[in-house]
Amino acid sequence: MRQVRIAPVFPARAQTDEFRWTRGEAKRRLVHGFDSRNASSRSFNLIRSKLVALQRDRGWRMLGVASATPSVGKSFVSANVAAAMSRDPRFQTYLLDLDLRRGTIKEIFGIETDEGVVNYLQQSEPRNVLRGFMPQGQELIIIPSVPGPVHSAELLASERASALFRAMRSSDERNYFICDLPPVFANDDAAIIMESLDGYIIVAQDGKTTQREIAATVEMLGHDRLAGVVLNKYRGGLVSEGYGIEDRYASEYYASRDTDED
Repeated sequence: MRQVRIAPVFPARAQTDEFRWTRGEAKRRLVHGFDSRNASSRSFNLIRSKLVALQRDRGWRMLGVASATPSVGKSFVSANVAAAMSRDPRFQTYLLDLDLRRGTIKEIFGIETDEGVVNYLQQSEPRNVLRGFMPQGQELIIIPSVPGPVHSAELLASERASALFRAMRSSDERNYFICDLPPVFANDDAAIIMESLDGYIIVAQDGKTTQREIAATVEMLGHDRLAGVVLNKYRGGLVSEGYGIEDRYASEYYASRDTDED
């Protein structure tokens, strides 16, 4: 079988398209992670600290952000964790939207483009340097997706997708990749992607996501690569204190797992 040789290159800052970004725009779009003085960024700073520790201890620098079901704030968390991570000068942070059917990273940041991950995976002769976008005055490089009714599983299992993940792995060790994944139970896309990533976090919504859904997500994606669980809209849903890291889901899961094995 003839193998397709593809060597995608992730854009450096000078190779990106810069788009307008202000503090007012960040506030309106609920992207708090860029501003460490904003009280709403505290939870994302804590998540960043945990991810930095995992990078140091395990070498993890390709992270997926997953959820069991749609509409629990997964992409909101992806955007803000990536924004917080981009403030660490030890890393060049990339945010990739790998939800090929319903991705919203493009809308969250207000990026105007018809080109993204889907185009790269579909084109017979894709550009060598992926098209990236950078908010004005920030260091985050965003590679969006233009969602549509595509055969996402086939695209993600293709040689071109494999080459994309290999390029991530072989890129500069300073590069840190945060990948917004499709909901786990929408299709098998998230499971396909996780074959190539280091670890993942789960986004759950307080009062909506069930313990059974969390456990099933961990079973599907692997408990050894679970970096943690983010509980969205915890204790009332105020932006300043309504998004936090909550470990009880993971601890209950492992407690029940140990009980079952006994």
